Amino acid sequence: MNDRTKTRIGWAVALAVAASLLVYSLGYYHAVRGGIAQFSDDIDEGIEFFLVAYEKNPDAFMVAHDLAGCYALKGDVDECFMWLERALASSYGSYAKSYARTEADFDSVRELPRFQELVFDR
Repeated sequence: MNDRTKTRIGWAVALAVAASLLVYSLGYYHAVRGGIAQFSDDIDEGIEFFLVAYEKNPDAFMVAHDLAGCYALKGDVDECFMWLERALASSYGSYAKSYARTEADFDSVRELPRFQELVFDR
């Protein structure tokens, strides 16, 4: 292996490490782990990962949305609405509202007046 190839490999490794650190620092790793836990019906673990993801990146509206869904699944209505309001207040609130209208995670709260007001503008 010549020096040029070694240099290119070194830069590729450095870039991969930097990308991994960026993904980790922005909370994407924790958001994905939260989604895996939620999908596996381990709601408490999902919440733990989503909370770390939100702490790392409070602009990630889907993390707030996912936390709202987890709390709805647990039957914690107050936490559900707190997180749903955060998701709806983000610059992507219309997307969060659209997802919440049909997502099964919100079945337990969908008919509540507060949900109707927040999501369906009623």
